[in-house]
Amino acid sequence: MIRVASWFSMVAVLVLVVTTLLLIALPRDPFRQPGETWSFGLLSGYSVRLLESGRYVDSNWCDICPEERSFGTWRLTSEGYELYPDSGKLSWRLRRVERGGCSRLAGPPVRRGGEPAYFSREGDLCSERR
Repeated sequence: MIRVASWFSMVAVLVLVVTTLLLIALPRDPFRQPGETWSFGLLSGYSVRLLESGRYVDSNWCDICPEERSFGTWRLTSEGYELYPDSGKLSWRLRRVERGGCSRLAGPPVRRGGEPAYFSREGDLCSERR
């Protein structure tokens, strides 16, 4: 009886280890996790995905440039969102604004001295009217 119990416990541990390794190896695309994506740009641009977990991922996109992603945490403020990059860079803000009758997030200017980048929520009917 002791042999059966020890055999069973070894098999159970082996199954647990294999299952854990398989779960760790699964790709975890942050753009598929629950949250909201806000983007700006037409032929090239920038997206920020605010995950329900309190994390965010941001990504640039265009036809000819390599995609670069960065990660961090975000928190809700009275004006919008404050994002804290994992890289140690300075935090940055996305302010809630109304623009053209639609809810937008105003981010830092794309060019020094330029107007803010206005992010549209993915899936929002207003996103077709820029």
